[in-house]
Amino acid sequence: MLTIENIQNKNVLLRADLDLPLKEGKVDNDYRLRSLLPTLKFCLQHARKTIIIGHLGRPAGEDPHFSLAPVAESLKRLLNQDIPLLVSGISPGERWGGESPLVLQENLRFDFREEKIDRGFAQELAEGADIYIYESFANYRNSTSLTLIPEVLPTFTGFRFDQEVATLKNVLSNPLHPTLLIASGAKQDKLEIINKITPQFDQTLLGGVLAPRTDRTPDGLDLTPETTSRFVGEIAKAKTIVLNGPLGAYEDGTHSQSTKVILQAIIDSGAFSVIGGGDTLAAIPFLGFSYASFSFVSTGGGAMLDFLAQGTHPLLEVLKNVKLN
Repeated sequence: MLTIENIQNKNVLLRADLDLPLKEGKVDNDYRLRSLLPTLKFCLQHARKTIIIGHLGRPAGEDPHFSLAPVAESLKRLLNQDIPLLVSGISPGERWGGESPLVLQENLRFDFREEKIDRGFAQELAEGADIYIYESFANYRNSTSLTLIPEVLPTFTGFRFDQEVATLKNVLSNPLHPTLLIASGAKQDKLEIINKITPQFDQTLLGGVLAPRTDRTPDGLDLTPETTSRFVGEIAKAKTIVLNGPLGAYEDGTHSQSTKVILQAIIDSGAFSVIGGGDTLAAIPFLGFSYASFSFVSTGGGAMLDFLAQGTHPLLEVLKNVKLN
């Protein structure tokens, strides 16, 4: 557990979830940044200095289209303070020097070693830091920042990470029944992990391309009214509901009906609801809903499904091994 004693007057390296949607050079949805704020403000209050690291998109080397500059601008507005953006090649003295108590380091994936799981890169990132805080639940695939930095620095999970884990563990181990999983997506390969999760739930409903062809409109871009009505009936019976992914191509303004109806049905049901997925995060405000209307809105999509399938997060397994060693 992260405490004041852990970070008091220390240099903190903070791994954040910065993979945000951009539109015209600006952050289009800052939900993940807002979820970061409790841990970030805690660091600002008690640490000597904090460097935020993270990635955006899948750049092939340095690419200005994937710069974290728009993220820095959003953080400035949320915190009402200046946040310098550090480019690559800065020495440890320069990284941890200066007057600003908070800086953002440029996109980790500008360096190919982040995805290659490189020990030299882990040492470079960790140099000058006293502790590492992992506050990026949505990042769950092996990388230098997930896999190796915890071997170099004392590592703690952030407040939001802990909340994600506690919520999903409760869904797996102590849910109110009946439990209902609603999973949707634009890619069939999602079905493999859904099949692993299905035994954990009393009922599973599939939308998007995962649904049978007869459940979809003739163009395949939304659920039929009959299927939507059946979903609403199952939602009304459930006491715990997990939804991952919009039910149709809501963003075109024409195929949003099933997603709107089903989100409203979840709210009206009074069930404990967990909503996740990047497209879902975008759909909620786009369709006129509030995040606060749901019991818990996860910052992860694939990470949420992976946790429901595995019962853990890869970082937690890394930390177990570090402690054992």
